[in-house]
Amino acid sequence: MSLAIRYCLISALCALVILIVMPVSSVAQDVDADASPPVVLITGSNRGLGFEFAKQYAEKGWTVIATCRKPDSADDLQALAADNPNLIIEQLDVTDNAEIAALAEKYDGTPIDVLLNNAAVLGNQQDQRFGTFNYEMFESQYRINSLGPMKVTEAFIDHVEESNQKKIIFLASRAGSIASIQPPANLYSYRASKMAVHLFAYNLSLELPERGILVGLLNPGIVDTKGVLDLKPGDPVPEAFQDLMPLIESGVLQLMRPPESISAMIERIDELSPETNGVFQEYDGSVIPW
Repeated sequence: MSLAIRYCLISALCALVILIVMPVSSVAQDVDADASPPVVLITGSNRGLGFEFAKQYAEKGWTVIATCRKPDSADDLQALAADNPNLIIEQLDVTDNAEIAALAEKYDGTPIDVLLNNAAVLGNQQDQRFGTFNYEMFESQYRINSLGPMKVTEAFIDHVEESNQKKIIFLASRAGSIASIQPPANLYSYRASKMAVHLFAYNLSLELPERGILVGLLNPGIVDTKGVLDLKPGDPVPEAFQDLMPLIESGVLQLMRPPESISAMIERIDELSPETNGVFQEYDGSVIPW
């Protein structure tokens, strides 16, 4: 083979290699760009279920926007953020419309894969019994449990639509299910406030699929957020569990620790599909009647 022919073959081979390598390199960069971690925004992240959600999503490598009313005093959340650079703490009071709007503007252009409306308040049981209603507390529960999630969802809807997963999750409660109410009659205002947000979420599930957005309603089960499982004989029982203690002690009701409940609910969120859009689900995926 002459030197000229050999030179032409080598040149052609080099050109072919360049054509092959360049697209592969370009594709690799696109994959890296697309591989940025998903984003979750959680309300009420400083304690209880919200804190455990923040912890588990951070451990999964998600970018976590963990919000709470008073970040400076949220010691556990601050410690969690110190160990997880992918967790960002933001101040957010879900009853403050201006604060919600400002946070949404701050994250303008940031896709939020999962908007997790977790913040809620149970309230004092005595103030929720017929004849002794505390109407100021009643209004406060509605602002936090019902109106707050509505405003947060309105403010961040475009962020969700811009994301890959496009999911809005509401922490629901069997206490807000008319079909599930059993004697004794209690928690009037809490039940009513949760039922209101359930209805709001269900309405959204009918409207938002045209924008590619799915809505999940999840009941966490009976979760020990007050350390009841670690009580010693003679220790005072937290008020939220006083009416339930006979059932818990007899084994009729099984308390879960937060990690168990949150892990199961994250599975439900991962599995959320058009078939479960707007369905009122228990943490284990079973359907709860309205």
